[in-house]
Amino acid sequence: MTMIVLFLTTRLLCFTSLWLLTYLLPCFTLHTVPLSGRLIGSRPNIVLIMADDMSWGDMGANWPNTRDTPFLDYLASISIRLPDYHSGASVCSVSRATLLTGRLPERTGVWQNFAPTALGGLPTNETILSEYLKSVGYTTAIHGKWHLGHRPPFHPSYRGFDEYIGIPYSIDMGCTDNPGANHPPVKVCPRDPPLHFEQKHEHSDDIKKIIEADLTVGIPLYQCLTPRCLNDDCNKEIIEQPVNLSTLTQSYIDNDRRFIQQSVKVKKPFFLYLPLSHMHVPHDYSQRFKNISTIPSIYGDTLREMDYHINQTYQLLKELNILNQTLLIFTSDNGPWSSKCDLAGNQGPFGGIWQASSLPFGGGGGGTAKFTTWEAGHRVPFIAHWPSMIKPGTVSSAIGSHLDMLPTIAHLTGFTLPSNRSFDGIDLSSVLFDGSNQGHEYLFHPDQNGTLTAVRFNQYKAYYTTYSALDGACGGQRGLIIDHKPPLIFDLSHDLAESTPIIVSPAVYDAIDEALETKLKDIYSTPRTQVDYRIGGTDARACCDAGHIVCRCHD
Repeated sequence: MTMIVLFLTTRLLCFTSLWLLTYLLPCFTLHTVPLSGRLIGSRPNIVLIMADDMSWGDMGANWPNTRDTPFLDYLASISIRLPDYHSGASVCSVSRATLLTGRLPERTGVWQNFAPTALGGLPTNETILSEYLKSVGYTTAIHGKWHLGHRPPFHPSYRGFDEYIGIPYSIDMGCTDNPGANHPPVKVCPRDPPLHFEQKHEHSDDIKKIIEADLTVGIPLYQCLTPRCLNDDCNKEIIEQPVNLSTLTQSYIDNDRRFIQQSVKVKKPFFLYLPLSHMHVPHDYSQRFKNISTIPSIYGDTLREMDYHINQTYQLLKELNILNQTLLIFTSDNGPWSSKCDLAGNQGPFGGIWQASSLPFGGGGGGTAKFTTWEAGHRVPFIAHWPSMIKPGTVSSAIGSHLDMLPTIAHLTGFTLPSNRSFDGIDLSSVLFDGSNQGHEYLFHPDQNGTLTAVRFNQYKAYYTTYSALDGACGGQRGLIIDHKPPLIFDLSHDLAESTPIIVSPAVYDAIDEALETKLKDIYSTPRTQVDYRIGGTDARACCDAGHIVCRCHD
């Protein structure tokens, strides 16, 4: 009898254990799979905000001397911040191409800015983030600066965006009626009466005025609320020319609200790309922000308006109760334009001291931020926020890059990157969601010609060529272009200012040389594209009324 009871008890225990194991296994598995793994294909909303020419040191969370980004500082405190995050290049068009394609300029062919009369743009065989997201059911919008070609098929309405509200290039590439602050000052648009010409433009004076207008065309504001332009004439989608820079931010805020509310109403995940015009010169802003910066300045006031815009976006997500379903990212396209003096941002600790030093002890002077491979040119702010998914107040030492946005968002949204293309970014999901500090071991920085002449290897920064900004530093001083073999190396763990080159072991030199050689071999043995950088005539302008000297019109 005892043996029978023991047998039944044993069987019961075995059955109970099996049932408990079967019941608890999913829970057990759930907690052993990292959060990044559980978020594969979770399809959050994506809000990607990118400032223009904002310095790493302009954000108080990075540099305590700055106190004009109160909301960004708060956002950083409830998010993850990467102090060692980098743009894909140190100039506008090139950086934007790396962000949207996940590919270096030697692959995409985008190595310099597109002009206001550019015939080409980012090649259409380079699939971009919006197109990938559109393929997996996202609604998509861009509100802000594009700068990757304004003519079809390069116009954003042809690149996977359901709508486009914004300007096609930098706000100093034309005139406005109230141009704001810049060094040297931007031209005020002429207020000549409309000129209606005969088809053959027979009057020589009129021809001269049109040619001159190519240099003083008003900055246009597009409003394209559907994909593609009617009859492929995107000029008909311009609602304001020249744009009023002091009302531009509020226009973006209003359109952000409309787009997000519509997306929520149709119950589809959305991608909102906000490439802002702040902090690029010329600086202009609403009167409500005048003299409200901590130490009153034009630059500080502009920072305040930008900070307000980001806060309004956050508050809207909160109001609609979709913060928990939204990944919000903030960064900048590149560092500050140092030749703009007091109208440029704060480089923080990244002085590029060696370059700024006189010969023979340094590079002979010049600017060490935008346009260069010095740290201030490409090290930019980065914040990522997703309540309950990202641990508040996290500061990661991982090395990240604009190149990483494409593979990271692919991980979360479920689109697949093509296997016949090489990509240069890494998936940062484990950094954002799991607490990992493992980012790039190597990061390659393109120079002013798009060539990879600077390499990051863990704490080391190697320069095969050093140079200063094309337009010099504040005051106009320029340094020399100097090639280095072996490369000039700085240890960023002790020398963020890049002041004192060091000698490293042969193993470190070899590792950097081999990494660069491997990268270049991959670039030149896999598909690349070429860009049409030709400049067109007056017909290539973004122009709502060709009968006026500056294409003046208002909706």
